Parts: sequence; C-alpha cells; structure tokens
Amino acid sequence: LVDLQLSKEVQVSFFESWEEFGEFATMFTKAVAEGNKQMRREQENTGFSFYSEKECYGGVKVCHSGKGLLEVWKRQMQQFNWVSPEVAEAIVSAYPFPQLLIQAYNRCSSDPERENMLADIPVHRGDGVTATTRRIGPELSRCVHPQMTSQDPDLYLDFTG
Repeated sequence: LVDLQLSKEVQVSFFESWEEFGEFATMFTKAVAEGNKQMRREQENTGFSFYSEKECYGGVKVCHSGKGLLEVWKRQMQQFNWVSPEVAEAIVSAYPFPQLLIQAYNRCSSDPERENMLADIPVHRGDGVTATTRRIGPELSRCVHPQMTSQDPDLYLDFTG
C-alpha cells in the first residue's frame, strides 16, 4: 500500500459498507468533474502526495490544513514488520515527510549506504527512570529500505521468515 501511495500516487481507501463506498465514489466523481486544482496545489505543498482533503486514514482525521498527516505517515511506517510505534516515531522524527526519506535514499552513493541509512537513528522507549534508548539497527534498516524504494509491484513485504 505504501509503494502504491508514494511511488504510483494511488490513493487507497477502506470502507465499512457499500453505502460508504457509494458516497466516496460520488464525492470522487464530483471532485474530478469539478477539476479541483486548489486541492492538487495543497497536496503538493504538504509533502504527502497521497493526501486527500477531509479524509480519514486508519482512524486519523486529516484536516484541510494538513494537520494529521504526520500521524498518517507514522502509521504507514508501522505497517512494516518489526516497526514498533517507537521506531516509527524515530524515523518520522528524522524524516517528517515520505519524500524526505526517499530523497535521502537517493542521495546515498551505494546500496550498502542506503540499506544502513536508518541504522543509527536513536529509538527512545519509556519515560523517566525506566527510559531506554537504542538504535534502529542495520537489520531493520535493511528491511525498510526496499519497502520504501522498490519499483517492483510484486515485492514481498514480509521479512519475518
């Protein structure tokens, strides 16, 4: 889903009922017919090409101003195996927009550099005296890299086995 949304600029929506799907189809058709150029400009300015005004993604309400997009990005990162909320928070703190992460990968000069790019990002857990800090590590960094950069639509995203 992330590959579709980020590299192919495909919007993915989930619906609870046929009625909800019908409402979305009506709204979408009307928006296309009206040619809402302003919304397109706002999408480009947010850094989130998958953003659609007034939508709700996985329980996260996204406002017209773009408020809520950071949470959507964080939840997208958590869709990858082994990416906990703390790891997602660390990645999103370092790369607050998906495009920034892709651009950082593109600036790397070699595959090993790209694969290990996230390895040293600190991950904070807990608060107070029980707080700990660790790194994302090379193994997880190697797993996230192809999931964010692959052009292969058949890429198998489960790296657990």
